[in-house]
Parts: sequence; C-alpha cells; structure tokens
Amino acid sequence: MDSRFTCPEPCLEKHLKGHRKSITALAFNPNERQIASSSLDNTILLWDLHGMRSYRFQGHDEAVMDITFSPSGQYMASASRDKTVRVWVPTVTGSTGVFKAHSQTVRSVQFSSDGKKILTASDDKIIKLWSSDKYKFIMSFVGHTNWVRRASMSQDCTLIASCSDDKSIKLWNIETGSCIHTFKDQKTHGVYLAWHPSSCYIAVGTINGNVMLYDIRTHNLVQYYSIHNDYVNQVAFHPSGSFILTASKDGTMKILDLLEGHPLFTLSAQSGAVNTVTFSPTGDSFASAGEEKLVYIWKTNFTELGSESKENLNNNISTPQSQNSKVTSKGKTQVLNK
Repeated sequence: MDSRFTCPEPCLEKHLKGHRKSITALAFNPNERQIASSSLDNTILLWDLHGMRSYRFQGHDEAVMDITFSPSGQYMASASRDKTVRVWVPTVTGSTGVFKAHSQTVRSVQFSSDGKKILTASDDKIIKLWSSDKYKFIMSFVGHTNWVRRASMSQDCTLIASCSDDKSIKLWNIETGSCIHTFKDQKTHGVYLAWHPSSCYIAVGTINGNVMLYDIRTHNLVQYYSIHNDYVNQVAFHPSGSFILTASKDGTMKILDLLEGHPLFTLSAQSGAVNTVTFSPTGDSFASAGEEKLVYIWKTNFTELGSESKENLNNNISTPQSQNSKVTSKGKTQVLNK
C-alpha cells in the first residue's frame, strides 16, 4: 500500500483561545472529552471539547512547563519553573496537592501507566520517581551532566528514557535506578523524546531539526529524518505506532510515515514556533499549540491506514529508509489560515 496516495490529509477543525503567553504543553484526557494546556503565563487551561467551556487553574508562581493526565483521567499533574509539581482534579475543584520536586525548573512530568508513580525531570540534571498517592520520594536517577529536557517511562513501566543538554540519551532500569545504556551524539542534543506504543523504540527530536528513531533492544539508530529548519520541540506517536507527529520552532508540523520511511504532510496553521503536539487516545484527532497562544484541534483522517499497519510496526520497523538512513523533507505541504 502506497500511503502517499491513500492517506487523506488532516484538517483543522477549531482553535481555542485563552492563554496570555506561549503554550508549552498539551494533554488529552483519556476520556477524550477534555484537553489541558500549560503556558508561560503560569496557568493551566482545561478545555471541554464538547461544550467549549474552559477552566483556568492557578497556583504555580512561575511558568508551567508540562502538563499530563493520569491514566484514569481523574488527575492532572503540572511541572513548573517554580521547582514544584502540582496535582489537580480536572473539574472546578482544582488543586489537590503540591510538592517541591527539584532544586531548579521542572521540565517534564509523567504518570506511570498504572497511575501509581510520577516521574519528573529537571534543570538540576536529576530525574526523580515519586509515589502518586502521597507524593513520597522513591528514587533518583543520576548521571546527566546538564539540564534534563525530558524523561519518560515505557508503557510496561520497566524502563525510563531521558534526553539532556549534555548531548546524551539514556536508558534507565526503573527498579534499580541504574543507567543501562547511553546514546551519545556529539553534534546535537535532544529536546524531547517519546516511546513507541510497543515500548521497543524511542523517537527523539533535536535542536537542529532532526528526528531520530532508536531500537532500544539493539540500541541501533533505525530511522533518521532531517526535516525541520530549527528545534524539534516535540514528537508524538500515533496510537497505532505507524506515524510520528512533530512540532518545530520553524513554525511547522510534520507527519512521518514510519512504515514507508518518509514524511507525509507538512502542516502550518499558526505564526511562530509550534511548541507542542499530541494525539488523542484513539488517534482520531490531534492538537497543536505554541507561541501564538492558541490551541488547534485537528482531525487526523489517516487513522484507518494507521490501524491497518499497527501489527507490522509493533513487531519490527522495516522500511526502505531504515538502518541509519537519512530522510529529507518530502510529502505534501498544507498551509491553513485561520
């Protein structure tokens, strides 16, 4: 199947307005009825995607760098430059707890897939694991020598992957706290990373516009895309595992077909950097946001093809462009005006 001809284009459905400064992160509630956004304006906005009502969550003293939902959708967690993590109920009730997580900016926060733990990463070069019940500290993961931009747990909760300004990507054993592998790149550093749904691969976006896909079983670089003209601020896997969505400081997003090994679409609907992208849990929709302070909701439209390809990709990424190949930007360009 040639996805270049069978993939229908994504389309912009609506945009949401409310933040006063640049948006840093987005997260869909697992129930798909809500989306949360964090911002440099020190707040979180929770949007009702059906009724279009929004709630503003205030409590952080400085910029909010990341936002995430628990797997049940009953809680949100936010990370901030004020060195704290706050946990919220995604209703008018608001905050339920706060804890000082690090000695510097907290860059990322994530719930484990069972909802029992919270993972944080910070400019203090440390990754920490906490219980989500009473925010009890469990363990530190120490080894990076510069800011940790992102730390993320695999779906099976056995490994943590992290990327840092020290130009390394590390894999950690979540039980022992030990670093089991380090990917080094002397030319660039990762800004963001994400796990493939199979927990067999990680995708990393870098400061010089590249996306790299690593097999964590063999530690090989299996796909390499040179597609953006500036920072890749975020990457997100489609739930099928067949596609990656990217957000860049160059003002565009790319959709990559991992089975074919090439970009499918270039999307642009906003001015300024795109800081964050995320798929809905079903993959039928995705959202983007950035410097323009608006949240954009898109209809995916290539979901059916992705689900057909899921089984093949979960077991093995095998494309004409694999094994350390370099892929330059191709595919359709779609520019949408508000």
